[in-house]
Parts: sequence; structure tokens; C-alpha cells
Amino acid sequence: MHEIELDASSWKTAQDFRQALKTAIGAPEWHGDIVGAFLDSIFGDGMNALKPPYVIKVVNTSNLAPDVKELVHDFSSAIAGTRARRLARIGEDVAVRLEIEN
Repeated sequence: MHEIELDASSWKTAQDFRQALKTAIGAPEWHGDIVGAFLDSIFGDGMNALKPPYVIKVVNTSNLAPDVKELVHDFSSAIAGTRARRLARIGEDVAVRLEIEN
């Protein structure tokens, strides 16, 4: 399993996180910024350069602005939920996680 580490120590805005995530997964330049766009590209048609299985670890989050920290947690929950629903619905486990460490 691939393990990618994203260092959040310099992030000031939600866009900083989204851009770092796009870069990490090798998203195309035209990739959207909403959670749904990320879920589609991770669990859908394979448009990203990075293919499952992988885990993305977001580190150095202790000084993030509350709204950015909340967004990172929302993305992590959305990925976990989509993975679980897909497994329950069609029996396919797309092994992707977004973990948050301080």
C-alpha cells in the first residue's frame, strides 16, 4: 500500500489543503474542489495518477485554523463512508484512507 504524507504546517486556507490533496493523488488540472469531486475521482473512473490502495496521512495539524481542520476531518469521514458504502453495496473494497495526525 502506498503511503503519502501531507505536511499541514504551512496551510492557511482550505484551498491549501485541497491543492495538496490534488497534488498527492495526481489529479488532473481541471479537477473540482468539492468533496464530491474528490470522491468521484478516488472511487470512480481512475482519472488520478495515484491508484488505490493508498493511505494519505495529514501531519502537523495542531495549528490549523478551525475551518481547515474541520474540512480535513470532513474529507477523512467522507472517504471512509464512501469506502464502506461501496463495499456494502457492490462488494468492492477500494482501499483508500485519509488519516489525521498532529
